[in-house]
This record gives sequence, structure tokens and C-alpha cells, in this order.
Amino acid sequence: MIKRINTGIKKLDSMIEGGFPDDSVIGLIGPAGVGKSLFAIHYVLAGAKNGEKSVYINLEEPRTNIDKVMQTMNFGKEYTTFEKKNKIKTYCFDYNDFETVAYKIFKTIKEDKKIKRIVIDSFNGFFSYYKSSQISDEEKKSARKILSNAFSLFKREGLSILLVLEKNDFVKEINSLLTFKIDGLVELDYISLGSIERRIFIPKMRWTKQYDTSLMFNISKKGIKILNDE
Repeated sequence: MIKRINTGIKKLDSMIEGGFPDDSVIGLIGPAGVGKSLFAIHYVLAGAKNGEKSVYINLEEPRTNIDKVMQTMNFGKEYTTFEKKNKIKTYCFDYNDFETVAYKIFKTIKEDKKIKRIVIDSFNGFFSYYKSSQISDEEKKSARKILSNAFSLFKREGLSILLVLEKNDFVKEINSLLTFKIDGLVELDYISLGSIERRIFIPKMRWTKQYDTSLMFNISKKGIKILNDE
């Protein structure tokens, strides 16, 4: 039987046989503003509640923005408490700054065997050197090598990884490479027809019989809640 780790969203766990496969690399993809970072926080909190250390690396938002989100959510104080207990490590960097401290962060992750979950938000930042949506075969080959090396490191360390991916035309080619390499993919999207309808879909999840249709979800002070299709 495949060991699984919970996502922090109960309905999602029931859609994927109890959670993400352990020691897997999962992609979370969607457009800006759909709730990807909030999903990531659910995932990190779930780990802390299980007694697992988690690392949340945000390459898009300053820490002040993360704090503002926490102030609006019911679990904000809980997140801060876990940080004080060293169960959650939060790093917020501009991608250019991240390059200078990445070695130190990943050295810490490698040495601290209690760290189990890692979130990188957004992983697209690693491929910011592509200047257009059209990349050459040589660049694709280089990207595949980078991804293979990164994923091999994750697997060797026995980590469970969540990679947040921005969905837009600029990174379409890169996302196609990422979705080929990852073990699972969760897609968030929304439709605006007078009101916003958010939906979640699981197009890929290795070693899992996943739910095969999309479901609506809402965002409130309690976080993300997936609605039943009944």
C-alpha cells in the first residue's frame, strides 16, 4: 500500500485516496489570484500538525504580504505559533536574492532530517531566464536536465515537495516540461460570469485512483473548502 500524506484539505484527500503519495513531487498550477498560495499554506500547516517540519519558500511575495494574509485567516495565529516552535520555516525572497542564499537554505534542509515538506512558490522563477514563450530544443534539453537533477535531489532526501506553478502563456513551454516530470498535478482555475466560480481538478496523480471530474471550491476565513458535486 502506498503511504500518503494529507494535504490539509479534507475533501481533496478523499479525492486522492487519502492524500499525496509520500516522497512525491506535486505541481499546483493555476492563474494569479485563484488561491495557490493559500493552498500551499494549508499543506504546510498540515505537516506541522502531524509533527513534521515544513519549509515554505516564497519567491513572489514579501513577508509583509504573507503576514497580511494570515491576519485575515482563522489559522493565522496557529501558523505563527508553529513558526515560533520551529515546525515551519518561512523564507520570502525576490528570485534574484534567492540565488545568493539558495545554497544555505538547501544545506539546512539537507542537514535537518526532521524536515519533511517543502513548498516552492513559485517554481516558475527558476526559469525566468527564458525571454519568450518560444524556447529552442537546446533550451528544452537544458531545462529537462535542471528538472531531473532537482527532482533526483528531492527524492534522495525523502522529501515531499509542492511546486506552485503560474499558469500563463509566457511559461507555457516550461510548464509542459514540469508536468511531464512531476508525480502529480492539481489544477486550480476560475470562471468569472458575474460572480467568480473557482474549480479544482486533478489531471495527474501517480499510484492513485483520483477523482476524475472538477469540483467547485470556496475561499473563506477558514481557507479553502471544496464543495461536493451532489
